Amino acid sequence: MSSNPSASGRNFFTIEPRSCALIVIDMQNAFVAEGAVFETPGARTMIPRLEHLIQFARASGIPIVWTQSDHRPPYGGLMLRKFPPIAEDRVLWRGEASFEMYPHMLQPREGKLEYRILKHKFDAFFETDLDAILRYHDVDTVIVTGTATNACCESTARSAFMRDYKVVFPSDLNATFDDAMHQATLKNIDLFFGRVVSSDELLAEMEAALETSSRL
Repeated sequence: MSSNPSASGRNFFTIEPRSCALIVIDMQNAFVAEGAVFETPGARTMIPRLEHLIQFARASGIPIVWTQSDHRPPYGGLMLRKFPPIAEDRVLWRGEASFEMYPHMLQPREGKLEYRILKHKFDAFFETDLDAILRYHDVDTVIVTGTATNACCESTARSAFMRDYKVVFPSDLNATFDDAMHQATLKNIDLFFGRVVSSDELLAEMEAALETSSRL
């Protein structure tokens, strides 16, 4: 008997672009900008790959949901105590520079297939419109990208799985400040909550699926 009884990879599910949504989590100055309080250098490194996926999603009619963390009072709750810079320096308060999207990358577009949501906790589903947006577009698969791998991205992936969404977690389109934590999350997601793939593997599978459907 296998020591790992869970299904993985294509044995779990195949990726059908027409039922996918791309979630881009918290690519904000507080995490991505050089010298930021919660700086995650890997988030800058992955921007070209993330932009490639965003452009593919736009060209293919895949909905994109961009999230931004807003931890100003009263929404921050315990965040204000757990992370003193949030309370003392107004980091990730709406209206502050740290809250804004990192400017040196593709930005959200106005349109029927792109959305921007504010979240106040790690989980992008918690008390937001995310689930309603996905169900409106008949989405059954979410592609989770952004920062940080082991906090907001993992929390959102877990929450998606609990709502019976299939979870795709690109290993090189999530970033955090510690590689051991990054690798632990990838292992955990792949074992319990979804599929971990590289961005190249993801795009190849989606392109093949679209090519097949176009011939039918």
